[in-house]
Amino acid sequence: MRTLVWMAEQKTMVKSNHIAEVIGEDPTFVLKILAKLAKEDLVKAFGGRYGGYMLEKDPRSITVLQVYQALGSSEKTPHWTVQSTGSELFISLIISKAEEKFQSTLANYTIEDILLHKENPTSTTS
Repeated sequence: MRTLVWMAEQKTMVKSNHIAEVIGEDPTFVLKILAKLAKEDLVKAFGGRYGGYMLEKDPRSITVLQVYQALGSSEKTPHWTVQSTGSELFISLIISKAEEKFQSTLANYTIEDILLHKENPTSTTS
């Protein structure tokens, strides 16, 4: 998320090693994140010596949910693959409902909202 917010502020192409330096992360980790974001068309990758990355979309149109889904794992462990205690199905239902509410909340916020909040921390959005 920090990467996309910072990239939105730059409004230009940036190199992955510079992003890593700014956000204080390992360059290899940043490249993996950027690859996932590029795969989901959230950032655009430009190859070559003078290449880099930039946002693919307007920050107002990138939701926090899209970023969460791009970076998260969609694979869930089915309850029947774990030794049964009789409560797995209901626990799975609780977690599914919580995840739905969580994702619903994430869908209400964009990269632009984060930028605005950064500039005015006392404001609320959505």
